[in-house]
Amino acid sequence: MASKKSNRRGLDLSNHGAHEQDHQSWSRRSFLRTIGLAGATSVGISSLPLTGLYGFPLASLLSQVEGDRKLVLIRLKGGNDGLNTIVPLYAYDEYANARPNVRHQMSELIGLNDNFAMPNVMQSLEGLWAEDQMRVVNSVGYPDHNLSHFTGSDIIASGNSDPDENANGWLARYYNLVDPDYRIDPPDVPPAIKIGGPTSILFNDEEGIDISANFATPEGLEELASTGRLFDDQNAPDTCYYGDQVIFLRTVANAAYRYSSALFEAYTNGENGLEYTSSLGEQLRLVARLIKGGLSTQLYLVTLDGFDTHVAQNNTHLDLLTNLSDAIRQFYQDLALTGHDEEVLTMTYSEFGRRVSENGVSGTDHGAAMPVMLFGPPLNGSGTHGQNPDLEDLDISGNLKFGTDFHSLYATVLENWFCINPDDVDSILGGTYDRLPELGLQCSPNSISNPTSQGTAIQSRIHPLGGGRYRISLYMPKGAQMKISLYTLSGQNITTITDAYYSYGPQQIDFSLAAYPIELQTLVYTIQVNGSRPVAKKFVGSSR
Repeated sequence: MASKKSNRRGLDLSNHGAHEQDHQSWSRRSFLRTIGLAGATSVGISSLPLTGLYGFPLASLLSQVEGDRKLVLIRLKGGNDGLNTIVPLYAYDEYANARPNVRHQMSELIGLNDNFAMPNVMQSLEGLWAEDQMRVVNSVGYPDHNLSHFTGSDIIASGNSDPDENANGWLARYYNLVDPDYRIDPPDVPPAIKIGGPTSILFNDEEGIDISANFATPEGLEELASTGRLFDDQNAPDTCYYGDQVIFLRTVANAAYRYSSALFEAYTNGENGLEYTSSLGEQLRLVARLIKGGLSTQLYLVTLDGFDTHVAQNNTHLDLLTNLSDAIRQFYQDLALTGHDEEVLTMTYSEFGRRVSENGVSGTDHGAAMPVMLFGPPLNGSGTHGQNPDLEDLDISGNLKFGTDFHSLYATVLENWFCINPDDVDSILGGTYDRLPELGLQCSPNSISNPTSQGTAIQSRIHPLGGGRYRISLYMPKGAQMKISLYTLSGQNITTITDAYYSYGPQQIDFSLAAYPIELQTLVYTIQVNGSRPVAKKFVGSSR
């Protein structure tokens, strides 16, 4: 039975046909998802966004985010070799015997602690480790690990054991919790930004809608952010049918255009403070610039491809690890120039690890458990955690057994970084999983009242009810005193909508403009929690 299962998945090069079929299926789905098809549709094009408000008295408020905390996911696409990324010093002999041609020599390693080291090509991360900004969770996985690229990727991105039955991403479910009305009232800023990784369902909601602004290349994002346009949707090739197809594909891609105003403002107001020297760095450079420019997007996904190292692993994997390490170090150096590094947590992931033993052609085949690396000042320390890989107690396929369920990482991020109520975390993930306090992430009782340093998970939307009446919908991550005030763009206070204690969970606050002479005027409401710095949001209001 094991052999048939292996052949079907194409786990190694001996199963050449199945392996190529898996890659071809992956590529077809990649293309369809990039243009918003194959069961997932892009967020629709709407009217032009409102003009930016920088330069007005409330601009500094409007440039702040409703939830300063950001999560940047780095996808190591293809299945990263965890043993050659975080090398087990305590079992070096077993490691070296299992892979005589692809192992790292002891002289090529940088020690992290007594048990683990990383190859010296990752020396850029030494600074983050020394500055208490890097943690490693070893042996991350799940039972009966699926070793197909496509299905394995969907399981990790969705958090579902059967993603074909429930093909939506865990971060899309998180966003649906904090902003349940985004489908009928699309936000002015992208809920998520995805660069270079079209094959992930991480941000697909239950309707198959990709809530992210999806860019196949960093150049595409930079084009939109700097010019407000992604593709020409007017000048088609002369061939009639082919021209219609091209216009259709460009129009789908231009769905991200609804966010052009917010992206342009953030890109214009942000600035990179140093050079980035790698391909992944080009993606993270744009993420840093948008964050530094005040974009309120909380969720980012960037991708480094090439980790399917069945052959010629030595040079390929070393180049990838150099790329990864340089990009992360430069990203945090850049953010630190303006203090934004304190609000950014970065986490790597891959669809699976690699097999312990090399495969005889200077490579490694599909494996199971893997290390996950996290970066940033929010970690409050450096360290290695989780179950140490046991190279002598492998599964039937010769793969490492997992010790930390990947859902536990997600649960810890949701509860201790985004400050989501534990019951809601369990609802998002479809079960209760252990939290990992050793990661150092904190959602302290004071964090909601101090969004400048700790962030707040409050996100709000406003809905017209007719007759000058409006409703603000928001999610409280915990009970707190909340004051909502209404202003004109010139900074004149119109009224205090509410100043009361609200318990955790979804809240709806209704108010009316009927008593005020307001005719389709851009207004601003601010939300202040426990006397903290307020955050603001604009809308077009009318007393009628």
